[in-house]
Amino acid sequence: MSDSHDAVAPSVRERVVAAALRCLAAQGLRRTTVDDVAVESGISRATLYRAFPGGRDTIVAAVLDAELDRLSDAIESEVAAASDLRGALARTLRVATVWLTANEAIATLMFDEPAVLLTHLEFEQMDRTLAVSSARLAPLLRRFLDADAAERVGEWVTRLVVSYLLFPSDEIDLSDPAGAAALVERHMLPAVAALHPQASV
Repeated sequence: MSDSHDAVAPSVRERVVAAALRCLAAQGLRRTTVDDVAVESGISRATLYRAFPGGRDTIVAAVLDAELDRLSDAIESEVAAASDLRGALARTLRVATVWLTANEAIATLMFDEPAVLLTHLEFEQMDRTLAVSSARLAPLLRRFLDADAAERVGEWVTRLVVSYLLFPSDEIDLSDPAGAAALVERHMLPAVAALHPQASV
C-alpha cells in the first residue's frame, strides 16, 4: 500500500506546485486560492489537501523551494563551467539576474504586490533568504575559496542580486556577461582578495 502511495505522491505534489506557480504568475499571491490551484492542477480539493495538509501556505512554501532548486541548478551548471573565481562570480550574477527577471511569478509580484515580495526580503525574512541562498551557493565556490570565505562571498552575491532586482541600475546590466564581469573585476575581486589572499581569482 505504501509503495503505491509513494509512487503517486510525487506526481501529485509536482502537479500542484506547477499549477500554483502558474496561478501566482497569472494573478499574484493575494488572489490565488487553494481552489484555484486545485482546478489548475486538475485534482480535487481533497486530494490537494492530502498532499499539502497545511493548505495554501505549505503550497507556496513548496513553490518557493522548487523555484530555488531550479535557480540553484542553473547556477551550479554555470559555476561548474568556470575556470576561476572571477568567472564563477560573473556567471553566478548573470544567470541569477536573468533567471529572476524572467520569472513570471516574481514579475507579477513586483508589479502588483511589491509589499508581499518585500516581506521576504526584509529583516528576519531576509536573514532566512541569505542563509538558504548562502548554504546552496557556498559549496559551489569552495573550488576557489575556503569554507568560511565561500559562505561570506555567497551571501554577498545574494545581497547584490536582490539589490539589483529591487533597484535596477542604469549603469550596470548584470544580465549582460560584460556588465557582470565588470562589477566582479572592479568591486568583488579586490574585496575577496582582502578577505582571502590565497583565493584563485
